[in-house]
Amino acid sequence: MTETCTQPISKAEVDRFLFGKHITGCPVCGRFRSQCDVDVHTLTCQRADPDSKAPVNVLMIVCQNCGAIQFHDRSVISHWLECQKRVLVK
Repeated sequence: MTETCTQPISKAEVDRFLFGKHITGCPVCGRFRSQCDVDVHTLTCQRADPDSKAPVNVLMIVCQNCGAIQFHDRSVISHWLECQKRVLVK
């Protein structure tokens, strides 16, 4: 997935993605996720590979209970959300 996603992803959509992928608890403290116990931040990072100039857009998801950080590729979440919309339309 090399395309850059420009459409914003809401916290509710991130929650839907996490629950859809069965990521229902913090991997560090084990606290069950709900809409109110994660913070979502958008970051753009440079790839470590010097041959690849394209930045990576990621979402940083922070557990409000213990501060654990997870990173998820924004394009993967966008693609998953788009597939969910197509399934709902059919």
